[in-house]
Amino acid sequence: MSSIIKTETVQPAGLTDTAQTLDINFSNAFNMYLGESVLMTQKFEKKGYKKFLKLKDQWLEETMFASNSSDIFSNSAYEQIISMGELAIPWIIRDLKRSNNHWFYALRNITGENPIPQEHAGAIDQMKEDWVDWAEINDYL
Repeated sequence: MSSIIKTETVQPAGLTDTAQTLDINFSNAFNMYLGESVLMTQKFEKKGYKKFLKLKDQWLEETMFASNSSDIFSNSAYEQIISMGELAIPWIIRDLKRSNNHWFYALRNITGENPIPQEHAGAIDQMKEDWVDWAEINDYL
């Protein structure tokens, strides 16, 4: 049994030290649960999830100070996450639920859909909720 323990202390922009600690603790608890549950391990394809976490951490570290969206979305780690396709959707949605990481572009590229109504454009919390609802309706959560 192997567990993924998140040791990086990269702090995504906008997260306080307390929020960062909660994020790390949540990730560690979730990863330990994945490592101990045969059903969950199979469901989330452990190797793919490890790859996703590694790429996500790399992307966040490399774009921490980027303000230009094209720099954020053209990052090689971000592009590799997109190339994982539908496999990454549940992990992206889970991260989206607890962070303000820039996942909307990746989700649109992977799914070819945009469940965000025009009136929600720019309202991050509503946009996140729209994607979570979409993921639930489409059995990704």
